[in-house]
Parts: sequence; structure tokens; C-alpha cells
Amino acid sequence: MKKESKNKEIVDLILEKNKGELITGRDVTHFFDDLYGDIIQALLEGEMDDFLGYQKGTHEEKRTENRRNGYSSKGKKVKTKSGEISVDMPRDRKGEFEPQIVGKRQRILEGIDEKIIAMYAKGMTLADIKEMIKEIYKIELSNQTISTLTASVSEKIEEWQKRPLQECYPFVYVDCLYCYVKEDLVSVKKAVYVMLGIDTEGQKEVIGIWVDKTESATFWNEIFEEIKTRGVKDIFFVSMDGLKGLPEAIEKIYPKTICQRCVVHLVRNIYSILNKKESAVTIKDFKKIYTASNKDMAKIEYEEFKKKYKDNKRLMKKVDEYVEYIYPLFEYPEEIRKIIYTTNPIESLNSALRKVTRGKGSFINEMALMKVLFLRVEDLQKKWCKGTKNWRNVQNQLGIIFEERYTKYI
Repeated sequence: MKKESKNKEIVDLILEKNKGELITGRDVTHFFDDLYGDIIQALLEGEMDDFLGYQKGTHEEKRTENRRNGYSSKGKKVKTKSGEISVDMPRDRKGEFEPQIVGKRQRILEGIDEKIIAMYAKGMTLADIKEMIKEIYKIELSNQTISTLTASVSEKIEEWQKRPLQECYPFVYVDCLYCYVKEDLVSVKKAVYVMLGIDTEGQKEVIGIWVDKTESATFWNEIFEEIKTRGVKDIFFVSMDGLKGLPEAIEKIYPKTICQRCVVHLVRNIYSILNKKESAVTIKDFKKIYTASNKDMAKIEYEEFKKKYKDNKRLMKKVDEYVEYIYPLFEYPEEIRKIIYTTNPIESLNSALRKVTRGKGSFINEMALMKVLFLRVEDLQKKWCKGTKNWRNVQNQLGIIFEERYTKYI
């Protein structure tokens, strides 16, 4: 029987049995609210039937060692999207029955727990979540109930932080953002280390998030040591900001990895010392250097830049320093240059993370901060299904440049 036909039969039966009673929309709402509780109760009875292997009231009941043993002494209050319902929990003599539709300690049904966690992932406070659930579902939840639900995330975080990683990430981006966390009733600024990878199939993956007192090459060294023990055998390129000592730290663990300074960070540093009225033209001229078609053209653009801005000593000091980070880009084809010259992928990730941490004051501890960040990452990774643009071309170039070092992982 088709679903539409079956639904019509059910509707016709309901209307026939309740003639004159279902007049307004409110009548219909109340009817289905009551019916929902009856359905849950019937499903519980069915679960007990399946568990014992016979239906209630049949002659087989006397032949079994384990039998029904009535119901729990008090009706169980369960919160649902339709409000609160009361169900009687069936018991067996041996106390072995574990219902699935409503677990023994379960107080919330119908995915409300998932919605609460989703709200928490968006950075909503416990008070905001409590008010939202009350407004939408007419359910009153305590802060403790909400805290208990979000506490389950801690186990997920621990598993995620220890999960085995892929053997090879051709491209990795590293960066830090800062958040405030309470320590002994004082707000302390903490560094949140974020590592994003692109795997051999061109898919983005947040490799990990770590929290420490401040950003340092020493802690990054520990992070790279950790991901190696979790299975990462090779990284081809790491795009990063200008943290002193970071390339040397990476080289200790992954000696073949190429470290590329993020050009976008260089541009920002240049922009910060420019006159705002002239900045747009100056940045446009600087961009001609790192977007040139090859190294020779980049050098020509650099010479043109020097002629034009030779009187701006402060600017030229920066550009003279930064051009040495740009020239190595031209050792690689354009497909790869576009991926490694900017940390935009991780900048975009960090922007999404800041949205759920900014304006929230200080987190009560590091785990509270990690919960919000982890849930946001989970939410983002569900949307990362398209993969890296022009990955087939990038893959071909990786195969040409790195040969078996790359192909053995695909």
C-alpha cells in the first residue's frame, strides 16, 4: 500500500472516530499531543513483547522463566517536541529489559537533545537555549539538564582528539586565534592552535584544535610530534604566518616538508603601515609581484615596484624582506601556487570559529571552550563535500613533482 493511501485511511479513521470533536486547529493539536503519548506507550509494550518472545496475556506467558512484572511505581515524565508526556515503564522480573524508544534514564525524546547541542555549537548560552526551547516547544528545561546533554560532547572530543589520522596530507595550514578562559576566577587569554589539512583526495579536514597559554614554535613542535604518532607520515606543504622558529620546528619532524609563508599575512602587514588613501593602489601593485606568471616576471614587477615606491623607506624595507618569501612560489605550477600562497582556507575556518566565541565573555574552563569549537567544526565539516577546486589538475602536478612520494598514498 502506498504511503499516501495508508495515510488517508488513518486520517479517515481518526475523523470517523472523533466526529464533532476535532473542530479547531487547537482541538487537532491537543488530540495528537495525547495520541503521541499513547503511541510511545504502545511501542514500549511492543518492545517488551519482543524482549520476552510472546505477547501479553497469551498462554506462553506461564511457560517462560522471565515474565512481566508490572510497571515502574511512578509514571515517567518525558519531554518531546509536543510538550511533556507521561509513560508507564514496563518491567520484567529479572530486571533485564532495556527499552530503546525511551531509555531508562532518558528524559528527552525526538531529537531535542540534538537541537540543544546544535544551539550550543552556534555559541548560544545555556540561558539562551533554555528560553528558545521553552518558546518553541513549551518545555521547561533546567540549566542542569542542558549541561548534562552538552557534557556528552566531552567524550566525543576526547575520541576526536585521539583518532587516527590519514597517512598523507599534501597541504596543511596552521594558525592561531585567541579566546578568554577563566583560571582561578581571572580571565586569561589563551591561544587556540588550529590545523587544517587537505588530503590526497582534495578533501578538507580539521586535523586538530589545541589550547595553550600562548602561541609558540615549541608547542607547534609538540603538535607535529603528536600528529606523527597518530599516523601522519608525510606533509608536502605547510602554509603559515611568520611565527619565528616554526619552520625549524616542522623540519625536525617532517624534514621534507616545504614551509610557505602566507602572502595574505604579508599583505596585511604592508597594509598596516600604509596611508589609507594610498593603500588600495599600493597593494594592487604589490599583488602584481606574487600573481606574476613566472619568477622572471615577478622580478620585473618587483623592480617596477621599487622604482615607484623608492622614497617610501618603511614600505620598501618590508617589501624587500617579503619578496624572498614570494620567489619560492614560482618553483611550482600555478595550480599548486594558488593553494599554498594563502592561508585563506584556515582563515575562513577561524572566522567561523570566532563567530561562536566572540562576545561570549570568558569560558568557564578549557573544556567549555573546546566543546563550542568542536561542535562548530563538526557542523562545518558536514558542508565540506565539494573538495578542492581543480583537484584533478592539482593531483596531476603533485604526481609529476613528488612522484612515488605522492602516488603511493592514492
